[in-house]
Amino acid sequence: MAIHLYPSSYQCDCGHVSHFAENTVREMQADRHAESAQLADSERDEHQVEFVLGSAAAVICPRLGSCKIKGWGPNKSR
Repeated sequence: MAIHLYPSSYQCDCGHVSHFAENTVREMQADRHAESAQLADSERDEHQVEFVLGSAAAVICPRLGSCKIKGWGPNKSR
């Protein structure tokens, strides 16, 4: 299951980590009226984080498809 790495990164089941600016993620979370929105990283194998009603719901992987986000994990890159 994909995880949210504090404060603004997401790790896919395939191991890919998408890093975003904290303000960008806060803006996505603040938009609680948008039924669904995607935030894409700029990596070669582009992953997207799907937000549903302001909550990160899934990481969309080009290889694995939709991977639900289940909880938080430690950010080992810091």
